[in-house]
Amino acid sequence: MKTIIVTEGMHCSGCETRMVNALKQIEDIKSAKADAKSGKVVIKHEKETTVSEAKSLIAEIGFEVKA
Repeated sequence: MKTIIVTEGMHCSGCETRMVNALKQIEDIKSAKADAKSGKVVIKHEKETTVSEAKSLIAEIGFEVKA
């Protein structure tokens, strides 16, 4: 599955890297790509429950989840 999560608070490539590194800690996430300009994070995963896990983690590291 591929899911796009809309976030707020990423401002630079450092933010993108921080986001991707954190998301890769979730076992089911096969890949993650963050784009500060659009505020979008694309994750590839197998389980639907991974999306809520990813959103929680994004909030934990200091970014806001919009959708």
